[in-house]
Parts: sequence; C-alpha cells; structure tokens
Amino acid sequence: MLSKGKKLLSLLLASLMLLSAVACSSGNESQNNTQQNNNTTAGETTAETEETKQYIDNLPEDLRFNDLTVRFLASFSTQSIGLLEEDDESDIVNESVWRRNLKIQERLGLNVEIATGAVTGYGNFNSTVMNSVTANSDDYDILVGHTRFNINLDADGILKNLNNVNYIDLDQGYWSKSYTENIGYKGIHYWATGDLAINYIQFIYCMFVNSVLWNNNFSDTSIYDIVNEGKWTLDALNTYAANSYVDENGNGEIDNDDSFGIIMQQGHVLNGMAFASNVQYTEYDEEGVPKIIVNSEHTVDVFTKLHNLFYDTSYGRMLGNGEFDTLVVQMFPTRRVLFAPNTFEFAENEKIRDMEDDFFIIPLPKFDENQENYRTNQYDGVPIYGIPITANVNNMDAFGAMLEAMCSMSSTMVLPVYYDKALKNKYSRDMETANMIDLIHDSVTSDFAFAWGDTIGGVYDIFYGNIQNDSISSKMKSYDKIWNKNMEKLLTKLEEKAAN
Repeated sequence: MLSKGKKLLSLLLASLMLLSAVACSSGNESQNNTQQNNNTTAGETTAETEETKQYIDNLPEDLRFNDLTVRFLASFSTQSIGLLEEDDESDIVNESVWRRNLKIQERLGLNVEIATGAVTGYGNFNSTVMNSVTANSDDYDILVGHTRFNINLDADGILKNLNNVNYIDLDQGYWSKSYTENIGYKGIHYWATGDLAINYIQFIYCMFVNSVLWNNNFSDTSIYDIVNEGKWTLDALNTYAANSYVDENGNGEIDNDDSFGIIMQQGHVLNGMAFASNVQYTEYDEEGVPKIIVNSEHTVDVFTKLHNLFYDTSYGRMLGNGEFDTLVVQMFPTRRVLFAPNTFEFAENEKIRDMEDDFFIIPLPKFDENQENYRTNQYDGVPIYGIPITANVNNMDAFGAMLEAMCSMSSTMVLPVYYDKALKNKYSRDMETANMIDLIHDSVTSDFAFAWGDTIGGVYDIFYGNIQNDSISSKMKSYDKIWNKNMEKLLTKLEEKAAN
C-alpha cells in the first residue's frame, strides 16, 4: 500500500503527465493517453495538486513562529538550504528550493539563513562546530555535515538528540528512516537525512543502460521486467555485458579505445556495487550494539565475482578515478559501453544530457535471486542534519518544524523537478522510469560500520583498495584487529552519551 507521501506524489506525477499531454496534443498523440475529467480543467487540476503536494507532513495547520530566522552551518554545498544568488535564477532546481523556502516562510513564519562564513569545507567543519560549542556560543541553529568526515561529531557530545525535538517525525517516508537508523546508535538519532538534501538524491548509486545498445542486442527483453521480476543479479549483469565487447581499433588488445559491456570506477562506485550485492558490514546484538562482520564468506564471494568481472573478462573494464570520470562521459553517449554504474548525478553531466540515445536507469544488481530486495547506498558524502547543543532552547520547536517542513516539502516540490531536469522529463512523462527511480530511492539504506568507516579505520577502502588482487581474505583478516579495537573505543563514547 502506498504511503500518504507516495499517493500525493503519484497525484503530482499524474498532473505533470496531464500537462505534458496537453502541451503535445497539437498533432501528436501520446502513447499513454491521459484522460481529463470533463468538469476539471488542467489549470484547476494543477492548482489543486499544488495546494496538496506541499503539505504531506503532520505539522499543525496553525503553527507559526513570528518571522524567526534559522541559521545553517554547511560543510559543503548549500544548494539544499536554498538561498538564490543572481546567477541561480535560471536553474529550475535552485528555484524550486527557493520556492520551497518561500512556502515555509508563508506557512510557518520561518526564514532560512546561511550563517556568515558558514560553508566551511569538510576539513574545517568539525573544528568550526567544536570551537563554537565549547565557547558556548549560539552561532548556529542547524548543522549540515558530510557523513564520512563529520559524522563523528555524534560521538563528541555536542549534538541534540533529534528524538527529543518536537515536530521531527523520522518515521515519515520523506526522511530516510533506514539510513538514519543505521548511522545512529540504539535508536538515538543525532543526525538525520532524507529528501531535504538534493545531494542525498544525487549521490544514490544506480545503473545507467544505453537503450540503443540494449535494444540492438536484446530487443525481445525488457530490462525493467528483469528488475521487477527480481532477476537483476551479478550473474545477469555478466550475461548481458558479455555480448558487448568490441575491439574497435583491431589491435588485438583490450584498451580504452574499445567498447565494453561495463566500465567501473576503482573508487566509491565499486563500494556501491558491493553494497548492492548485500555485503554486510555490521550486525547487532539483542541490546542493539553493533559488531563488525564484514570479514565473511559472503564478502569474499562478492569480491570474487566483481574481481573476475573486471580482471578476467574482456567486457568488464576497471579504471582509476580520474580516468573513469573522463572516459565514461565519452563512452556512454557514443555507444561504447552498455552498463555505466554511477550516481544519479551522472545524468546531470552536459555530455549525458546532450546525448542522442535514450538510456534506462535501474538499480545496481543483487548478488543472486536469493537476495530478497535490491539494496542501494550512496557516495559517502551524504548531507546529514543535526542541531548543536548550544542552539537556543526556546526556539527548539522552530528548528524541528523547519527540518520537518524542509524535508516533507522537498519530497513534492523539489525532487520531481530535480529528477526531470536530470532525466530529460522522463520522471514525469514515463511511468516505467518513474517507478524504477522510486524503487531505487526507496531501497536506500546504510550500515553503521560503513558510515563510521574513517573512525573505525579503513572500512571504506576494503573493496576498491584491493579489487586488483586475487583474494581479499588475508587483507580483511589483517584489518580485523584494528577495526574491532577502534569500534570498541567508539562504542564506549556512544554508550556514555546514551546513558546521559
């Protein structure tokens, strides 16, 4: 059954499709005709949906905060916070974030402000926050950190427990409940994330498929059907990629001038492939205490399949970060690679946006058909939102309402705009694509040891640091002692916080 947010988003998509059909009706018939109610004009439908789509949260209708300004500190991009610069006005995504903030101001009497000098960079964020808090200064109301580099503020005792902040409802679908649960400790949430962050969406891993290459080779097979039937696995990827290698320059050697079934980045994208194949970094005991379990037979099996794909075949190509970033935007649009695993942000590249071929977007593959669900994670820089302990206690309700409204209203006012910009209107005009993107979005999760990887030591690097090797077993065994020692130190700090 669809959640309330999903139902309302479906109404929005139906409205967008209706407008698209009306705009294209002068001589062209849509393949999927949208029938309009005889008593309702397109303008009335849009106006009604416009009113509905902004208020899918449970904030009281009479909630007002008397024109209070909420100050944000951001470790990197402020796009999701949403103040328009003059040169941002032509960007429909930035404008949609700005309009969201305007509606929040009208609805709740809350204003958004990026604090002076408050884009610190990853490395300076923690020290900026620590200096402010230890000086007991009320400088910032909401913090926007980078998961990998800033999550450890959680263990330093300087963030409010979001569970105790009124109006924040982390059970709502516009918050990433699974992600937030997995970066927290024993159900205590000092950081949260979800649809309020454009980067949260941009950084989701997925698989881009060149539709011309697919249809040339597999015209009788729907890639979406394979996914929907639960058959999109590493073995399936191998099977379909195997038909796509071409020695383009005829030199008898595998090189970057050839065409491939799949090319892979020897970096964070490879982490996404491993995660999608159900590599588990953490398990919990009966009391909710995490334990590192990445050193397992399944991890070895996933590693072996990925290593064989990229080092024992002609059709799988592994490239270093810089080389990958340069070549993938050249090869994918020119039909020289069938499968291009990446983040959603890949679709925003100018060369991808300008490509003449269409493309499909599907999840990264499961390990096998016994794996029940598709599993998606993100680049390690997902923005996470928290409140410093020095934030004015008298305004805490306002800060909670601001975060809740930003997240809920982003879900309906910003995400569809972002998807359509990145995907050439496919989200609003192609229900199959929209359903696939929703499947990927709803599959996002995280893992405690993975999210805390730098604090624990080297967990992030275990796949892409060793993929060129024939085995990973000895390397994981050598790391085990370090990981568990660092985990013990981290859990001691988190337990002390939980007891207070």
